[in-house]
Amino acid sequence: MKLERCEREQEVVDALRSGRWGTAWGEELRRHAETCTPCAEVVFVTREFRREEELTQRQNPPRMASAGLIWWKAQRAARRAAEERAAEPIQFVQRAAFALLALAMLGLGAMQWPSIAGWIRSASEFGNLPSLGVTPAILLAATAAVFLSLMALAAYVGWRED
Repeated sequence: MKLERCEREQEVVDALRSGRWGTAWGEELRRHAETCTPCAEVVFVTREFRREEELTQRQNPPRMASAGLIWWKAQRAARRAAEERAAEPIQFVQRAAFALLALAMLGLGAMQWPSIAGWIRSASEFGNLPSLGVTPAILLAATAAVFLSLMALAAYVGWRED
């Protein structure tokens, strides 16, 4: 089935939307729509849609918030944004402190590594370590893994979003 089309259909739609339809400017288009079936259908459908829209608006009028409520929400949002901007330098310093602490702990561990390794060797030679079949190298690796895990946890706590 082929639908009839009219080259003036868009003009009719534009006149109905703009409000020209009911004025003297729309007189010629109104006469055209009386004789043209596609344009008459466009006019009918547009009027029905407009009638349904008006009916819906009468039954469910749009509810606007009071000006005071809108003002209060805007003030609250502005206050929250100002608080976040004010907290940014504090968060930066806190994160920098966590990073420096992690670097200091790594540096301290690196500086004291010979002492720690010597203590573990001497403790294993004298039998002060429990005999679990663990060599000092494995014990040092496990200690380093635990230390690095704790440092990663500290970094996560320092850098996470609050």
